[in-house]
Amino acid sequence: MSSPTSGNSPVRSGMETPPTPHPISDEVLRAVYASDMEMYPAGLSYDRLCSWVAACPEMSICWSSPKTGILGVVIVLPMLREYWEDLLVGKLKEPTVDAHTMFPHDNKREQKPQAEHVEVAGARQIGNGKAPNGRIFAVQENEEQQEVGLHVYHIERLAVEPPTSKQKRFSEIAIEEVTRRAAEKKGWKVVGLSALVATDGGKRTFQRMGFKNTGYRELFVTKVIRRPSYAAIGIGNSPSIPEDAVDEPEELDMLYIYPEDGAGGKSVSEIIGYGRTVVAMSEMTVKRVSQEEGELPSLLMSSNGNGCALELSSSI
Repeated sequence: MSSPTSGNSPVRSGMETPPTPHPISDEVLRAVYASDMEMYPAGLSYDRLCSWVAACPEMSICWSSPKTGILGVVIVLPMLREYWEDLLVGKLKEPTVDAHTMFPHDNKREQKPQAEHVEVAGARQIGNGKAPNGRIFAVQENEEQQEVGLHVYHIERLAVEPPTSKQKRFSEIAIEEVTRRAAEKKGWKVVGLSALVATDGGKRTFQRMGFKNTGYRELFVTKVIRRPSYAAIGIGNSPSIPEDAVDEPEELDMLYIYPEDGAGGKSVSEIIGYGRTVVAMSEMTVKRVSQEEGELPSLLMSSNGNGCALELSSSI
């Protein structure tokens, strides 16, 4: 798969330079955070968001061009598999992901004593290799293979360029780039990608890329309190309904639906209870991949073989 910045990637007609990926600035990150909290106030702190980006900056990317400035942004959390699997089914909530403990750690070389004159595969000798006890100390170069799930926290197209005959969606460019980078990470074995999608457009985007629902959902719901009119309770003689008798919604409440909750074929209304109205609902989606079969690098290869081409369509 070719990189968006490689020389082999097609460039849009009329563009002096192709859109280039670069780290997310603090200004853009604050704008992303403000937008997310307005649309989906799930309790994530800005400090936590910053810690994700700081822990693995190569998985948080902006694209820009001289014509339009910032084209789009993606923020991906690389998570150790055990935590990622918990996230998929709601045992772990997105705002509680801790980069320090749940992201893959750097592989460290391990010093171990080896018997003298014994060749150690994948190891190199330090100094003269002699220890007082006559044993050779070697540095094992064998790396710990860490299984990693890539969780797409945020993906957004911020600018639209005029369409051309050759088009590629920004979402495909972004996911291809992060999967390419992850595939090149030493000691990482990527087992899948996931996203908690909150909008209809986002759901269509990830469905198009082959993501499937895990059955875990997060809902913002409200309970409507119906207040009786004064006439109904015998106060006054007027049959009219006072202004203060209209329906008044309570503050939004966040509810969770787990995969096992929907196993019995119940509807959302049956699960959340009578009288509640769903204001917003997010669904966890996943696409499992296999590096052994070569699926990760070609996860979103276009049918014409251009890979991460830089033609951008007008949709995400």
